[in-house]
Amino acid sequence: MSHPVNDMIADDIRMTVDAMDDKDVVMALSGANITKVAKFDGSTHNCNIIDFARDILIDQLFDDAMSMPGPHG
Repeated sequence: MSHPVNDMIADDIRMTVDAMDDKDVVMALSGANITKVAKFDGSTHNCNIIDFARDILIDQLFDDAMSMPGPHG
């Protein structure tokens, strides 16, 4: 079960990434995630490489947000 605050964070990240142009999406990826995107061959996902990069960036930013400590530590 998800928490409403986590859902709001995820929605905000999705909207932010959706508003980014393709170059900014690629530039924001971590080194490990650039490697994932570079290995994209289109056969395992029903999308193009930029859509795949956007999905990876959304996951990356959500993981980053969830790893930040809250206001109480």
